[in-house]
Amino acid sequence: MEYLSILEQAKRDLPQAFPRGSAAETDALTRFAAFFSDFSPNKVEKLVDATYAPDVWFNDTLKTIRGRDALRAYLAHSASAVQSCRVDILDTLSNEAGDYFVRWRMVIRFKRFKPNEDTETIGISHLRFNRDGLVALHQDYWDSTQGLFEHVPILGMGIRAIKRRV
Repeated sequence: MEYLSILEQAKRDLPQAFPRGSAAETDALTRFAAFFSDFSPNKVEKLVDATYAPDVWFNDTLKTIRGRDALRAYLAHSASAVQSCRVDILDTLSNEAGDYFVRWRMVIRFKRFKPNEDTETIGISHLRFNRDGLVALHQDYWDSTQGLFEHVPILGMGIRAIKRRV
C-alpha cells in the first residue's frame, strides 16, 4: 500500500516538525483549518502555497496526488464542482512522532447533484508537516459513498440499496 510506504518515508525524512503546543504548531493547524473552512477555487489558488509543501503526498480516498502543482489543479477542479463546501474542524489529536489526526465535519452543496441541498459527512485527516509548517502528507479517511457517491443519480440508488441489504 502506497500510503504505508509514504508514511514510513515521512517518519524518516520528516521528524516531528515542531514542539507540541508551540506557536508554530498552532499556526500550521490554523492554516490547514482556514484552507478548508470555505473551500472555493479562489481560496485554493490563494492559500495552497501557504498550506501544502511543494512535494506533498495527498490522498482523499478518491485520488492520490503527488506535488503541490498537481494538488492545486485537483482541488481547484473539485472546488469548482460545488456550490459551497466548508469543513469544520471538530478536534485534533497528535502523537510524539509528529502525526496529526484532524477530525472534521464537511458540509457540501453540489452543483449537479441535489442542488441547493446540503450534504454532510464526517472524516479524519492524517497530517504530517515539514519544518516550514507545510502539510507534506495528507491522508483522508471518510465515507465517500455517503459524502459523494450516494448523491449521484442511479449510482446513489444502487449504493443505498446495497447498504440496506448489508
